[in-house]
Amino acid sequence: MWSLVFTVPVFLTSMVFMYTPGPKHLLDTKILNMMTVGHLVRWILSTPVQFFIGRRFYTGSYKSLLHGFANMDVLIALGTNAAYFYSVYSVLRAAVSPPFEATDFFETSAMLISFILLGKYLEVMAKGKTSEAIAKLMDLTPDTTTLLSFDSQGNVVNAEEIDSRLIQRNDVIKILLGAKVASDGSVTWGQSHVNESMITGEARPVGKRKGDPVIGGTVNENEVLHIKATRMAKAPVQKLADRISKFFVPLDIFFSCSTWLVWFLARKFDGYPKSWIPSSMDSYQLALQFGISVMVIACPCALSLATPTAITVGTGVGASQGVHIKGGQALESAHKVVCIVFDKTGTLTIGKPQVVNTRLLKSMVLKEFYELIAAAEVYSEHPLAKPIVEYAKKFRGDKENPV
Repeated sequence: MWSLVFTVPVFLTSMVFMYTPGPKHLLDTKILNMMTVGHLVRWILSTPVQFFIGRRFYTGSYKSLLHGFANMDVLIALGTNAAYFYSVYSVLRAAVSPPFEATDFFETSAMLISFILLGKYLEVMAKGKTSEAIAKLMDLTPDTTTLLSFDSQGNVVNAEEIDSRLIQRNDVIKILLGAKVASDGSVTWGQSHVNESMITGEARPVGKRKGDPVIGGTVNENEVLHIKATRMAKAPVQKLADRISKFFVPLDIFFSCSTWLVWFLARKFDGYPKSWIPSSMDSYQLALQFGISVMVIACPCALSLATPTAITVGTGVGASQGVHIKGGQALESAHKVVCIVFDKTGTLTIGKPQVVNTRLLKSMVLKEFYELIAAAEVYSEHPLAKPIVEYAKKFRGDKENPV
């Protein structure tokens, strides 16, 4: 919003008021030699956008270059700085070297930063609308899990309870009997059966032994398992975008410099008429303007910005419709599906147990019975404990803990 506060006046003074008789006369009023009021106003307004509002791009560029590669922040910083500092040079030269007339591009740097920030804002909005749906996917996994540490001989030396969101790739976690699997991974120790109905719709528990894959959010039913966490695969198109971005930025810089050099040398060797050069420029400035144009136009790379957003939104929309998509690779592969075979458990049905009827074999008040049952089950992680506790709440008439 602050970027728009400064950028809209810059746009008006450079693109609208210059064609309106009254404001144009005021903006063309000379302050010092050939430097005008319009030049100074645009310089003042674009400076906070370039260096304060746009400082995130400088930070991102620094961190990117520190790790040995150039990302889109580098391209944005180069393009906007080229436009900004060329404009500063042009305005200062007009102030000290008449009759030189300045041609500034302050609106280019300010508007580019504003457009990119607007794009990121819309991206966040799109992701935000799916956050509630994606939360349903997160609810499948437990809040905490047990992280195991090993010595050089492979013996367990420490077991620590951590937040499930802190699990890293190759961490080994312990899954207790009746507990949910906290992450996608593979079994490194133990044998058990895992209930995968909430993910795959498979009604019967699936046997798991060392080396077998397990899915985050499924339930371990028999014995303790040790799971080595793995990372969810990226979609093929996202991997392609990542590979392209590594080469895109250096190539764009190369083509920008090449454009400037070709136009500069073309004039030196009379490659185009001198009449092509505006009266307020020389051949060097004209060539520089073309080079800056190439760099600036390439800044907002749709592929690198749109791909992660599309995957996030697609996953969220699926979750809102009750379809749990395990990552971008599955989402991208879905267009190849020609036939779907349903097992009713967990797919065509709601996928979770519910208490539908109770029959007491001894004379006992149903309310008292459920108070006792809920007290016993309220802290259990067994998949049947939760529906029992939820059903018990109906007898209390409120949503308080039934213990």
